Amino acid sequence: MKKRVAEILSQLIQKHYDIQVPDIQLDTPPDKKLGDIAFGCFVLARELKKSPAIIAEEIAEICSNIKEFSLVQVSGPYLNISLSDDIFFKALQEYSIPKYEKKDESIVIDYIGANVWKPLHIGHMCTPNQGQVMIEVYKKLGYNVISDSHIGDWGIIFWKLITAYKKYWDEQKLSENAVDHLFELYVKISADAKEDAALEEEFRKEFKDLASGNTESIQLWSQFTAHSIEAMNTQLARLWVKPDYDIWESFYEWIGLPKTWDYPDLKYDMKSIVAELVEKWIASQNDDGSVGVVFEDELKVPSCILQKRDGSHGYLASDLSALKYRWENWNPQKIIYFLDVRQKLHLQQAFIIAQRAGWLWETELIHAHNGFISLKDGAMSTREGRIIRLDDLLDEAEQRAKNLILTKRTDFSPEELNNLSKIIWMGAIKYGYLKKSRETDIVFDWDEFMSFEWNSGPYIQYGYVRAKNILNQIPDNITLKESVVFTQEAKELIWLITEYHHKLNETSQKNMPHILCGYAYELTKVFSSFYSHSPIINEPDEGMRNVRVMITKMYHDVLKDVFDLLVIPLPDKM
Repeated sequence: MKKRVAEILSQLIQKHYDIQVPDIQLDTPPDKKLGDIAFGCFVLARELKKSPAIIAEEIAEICSNIKEFSLVQVSGPYLNISLSDDIFFKALQEYSIPKYEKKDESIVIDYIGANVWKPLHIGHMCTPNQGQVMIEVYKKLGYNVISDSHIGDWGIIFWKLITAYKKYWDEQKLSENAVDHLFELYVKISADAKEDAALEEEFRKEFKDLASGNTESIQLWSQFTAHSIEAMNTQLARLWVKPDYDIWESFYEWIGLPKTWDYPDLKYDMKSIVAELVEKWIASQNDDGSVGVVFEDELKVPSCILQKRDGSHGYLASDLSALKYRWENWNPQKIIYFLDVRQKLHLQQAFIIAQRAGWLWETELIHAHNGFISLKDGAMSTREGRIIRLDDLLDEAEQRAKNLILTKRTDFSPEELNNLSKIIWMGAIKYGYLKKSRETDIVFDWDEFMSFEWNSGPYIQYGYVRAKNILNQIPDNITLKESVVFTQEAKELIWLITEYHHKLNETSQKNMPHILCGYAYELTKVFSSFYSHSPIINEPDEGMRNVRVMITKMYHDVLKDVFDLLVIPLPDKM
């Protein structure tokens, strides 16, 4: 609808003033009584050499015969336009869920960032959910999306784990729950390393053994990764999160480790990447054998190390190798990293180096960072074992949802109760996180996240069920008749529904899933008002009833599409 209003104004301006304004900007008036749309005439003032207020008066006069406008009022430099029933009826007839042509462009999304030795925890509510939403959004917009979990299995943490495993492993615990036992070993070795400085030398030895292809080290790597990837995918499946690839950091070291997925082979490992950067004078070798990059003072970016003096490579070399790998194999228009804000400097360094190396050409590199999730009584600590495990969190959410359902209804069968509780907790927990800007820090509070009121997943799920119940009582082949008077609530809902395309584009431009959440909430809030003020099933006038049914169907279909993108299920009944 906004597009149609912009076209009308553009045609009027061109005809009356003989000038073209290709990009008409429309706003919402500060008060609904002023109209549906506001147009500021500032954009015309310079070219016409008139005050915006005079231009507004002139345009108002020539709008008198526009059937789509029921009233045009002037307020200083603004035209406040009330839309006629005709334009709403036409929108009702023509609207369909936005569909987009397939684009010949790819986008790579790096997200999840789990570690081999570490159970998923409450912090993994962040990048997996944020990234999965944007994967679905970009796919809807027609892009070819490649998603990669980029699992961590490299660096000092992993060498600690191998050392701990050799020292303390328990075969029974390993067979019962491998990831839990590996996590237990990591916590223990971290505590021991505080008391015994000699362990650092053992950590370095384990790194050298793995990097040189030691058979025992590779067997341990294979064992750890197999257990970890199975546990990770099982837990992420509960959140409906599924990457295309699980490419380990160690893949970029090229030491003969087996691939865990069908992804392209590696051409350039970390060692060759570092050598290339030295050859291009982007990096330099220091006297102690290490290799680093020094940035110009004006960039205010600290220097960094790509290769240590013992020949080992850190995370930066791994990410640079991954950047070149993705560029060469998928030629993406964008590479988007869903990583927390602590990685800002690290990625800034990687982006500068990769661009200077000439690997990326026109590829846009984006760090879509998220803030922290903390507990009500403070931050989490992996080394101390102080975390809320994701499985425990989701189990409790499901039980809380089940208990709440039983306080409202007790007529569900056990199977229905189990199925519904899974849908409700997904709505409560996932929406409760996603509705907030990813850049904000979040304190996890059960009372807030399991809310069933107003701006919450269950509130929106209930609105969907209410619409579905209405549609189940009405035949599919209804006929729309003109000359219907639209209520203000109906107009607001139709207008909001036709804004879906713009909300999708805004979400993709900013990589902010909370925009879609806010849209879903606003839709449901306006639908609730429409439902309260407009009888549907019991409306005696057939023409009015059919129009209201169609509005309800539009709301139902758009909300379903939005929640599909948010990767949150919707129930058939509540």
